[in-house]
Amino acid sequence: MEPLRDVKLRAGRKRANWIVTTLDGERATSSSGLQIVPNSTFQADRPSKRLVLVAGYGVRNITNPDLRAKLRIAARQCEAVVAIDAAAWLLADAGLLDGHVATIHWQDLKEFAEAFPAVATTSDHFVKSGKYYTCGGASTVLELMFDMLSSLFGPATAFDASNMFVYSDKRAPDATKSAPNLSVRGSPMLVKAVELIAEDIQSPMSTSEIAKHIGVSSRTLHRTFLSELHVTPGKFRSRFRLKQAEYLAASTDLSLEQIALRCGYASASSLCRAYKGVFEETLVRKVSQMV
Repeated sequence: MEPLRDVKLRAGRKRANWIVTTLDGERATSSSGLQIVPNSTFQADRPSKRLVLVAGYGVRNITNPDLRAKLRIAARQCEAVVAIDAAAWLLADAGLLDGHVATIHWQDLKEFAEAFPAVATTSDHFVKSGKYYTCGGASTVLELMFDMLSSLFGPATAFDASNMFVYSDKRAPDATKSAPNLSVRGSPMLVKAVELIAEDIQSPMSTSEIAKHIGVSSRTLHRTFLSELHVTPGKFRSRFRLKQAEYLAASTDLSLEQIALRCGYASASSLCRAYKGVFEETLVRKVSQMV
């Protein structure tokens, strides 16, 4: 849910929104003791674009005719169905993965293949087959989500969300630096360009200036952005500045005028016009709404 949260905070509810349900509407407790309080009871006939199933230990114990029927009804109404960790077992048990390629947590992989011979089992981290996504474990969920975000909102959005989860023990806790360590999130040229954009957000460089700093031509840099992120350097730079402005508006007490100056805009009005032109929404300060 964290990648979705990032998209929602940056792009609004129009682009990403969800509810959490359990089969009986009661809170669920994970094997680590974490309690999840749902929004409501799972309703198979409730229209939904995507259904995400999460299951772990004891998944075989909850299979029953009623659940099979509910999953078949829900799957018919969804554009995509995502099964995380051991949840692929539920889909296979309902006959929804017959003829599809699927994966599951490695501890269940052998038994899964034996129990459902009509499913082409693989040990890949995650698999998309038709409308069904299956994911083999907790650590691979991020990979799956970034792939989905790329398909839904474009590579640039997935790239932005992935930066929230990059960790490096070489990074110093320096609040004056906003450039993430992106060493595994793109080509070296793209990484350098994004780092320059992040470091000079208050006085944004032009595409030609960025290219000169990296030591490539503007045309080469332009091609790289289009190839890897499907946007031009200029559009990416604008979106990056606007999303930083949105973040500051949502998490600080700075005025819109101060935010505009910090993000390279001459005034609050020019910032707001640019924001509305890109996201079709009004930029407002919403510190009190943040959780």
